[in-house]
Amino acid sequence: MIFISQIDSSSVEFKPIIDFTIRNFVIKSFNEIFDKTGYVIDTHTAVAASAYKEYRKNTNDETVSVIVSTASPYKFTRSVLGAIEGKKSDEEDFVLIDRLSEISNMQIPKAVEDIRNAKVLHDTVCEIDEMKNEIAKFLSL
Repeated sequence: MIFISQIDSSSVEFKPIIDFTIRNFVIKSFNEIFDKTGYVIDTHTAVAASAYKEYRKNTNDETVSVIVSTASPYKFTRSVLGAIEGKKSDEEDFVLIDRLSEISNMQIPKAVEDIRNAKVLHDTVCEIDEMKNEIAKFLSL
């Protein structure tokens, strides 16, 4: 086993495989997947796909790989649709959710659909300096 402290960092060259600050690179990858397959990925998977594509380009590694998607595009509907449509939207979240379902032919997950008509349980809004008191009230302290 080698520990980081045992490595002479002066002889190690670190090269990132992708500059994660380049949003357009990720959006391009997102759109390539959608255009090629019709499958809508979430934003995290788009970053992974972008990094993998750049890795393959830089290394010529042709090993078959699997990118495991762990999030739903419905969790990030505004960002996902922004990538697909190429524009930001100020529309209400459920308008966007419905549009994503139409575009993707994906059923809206039950958990998301349940939120649409769920009763609002907590609607307290406060300033930062009032948070401690609001939490105490909520906890009945």
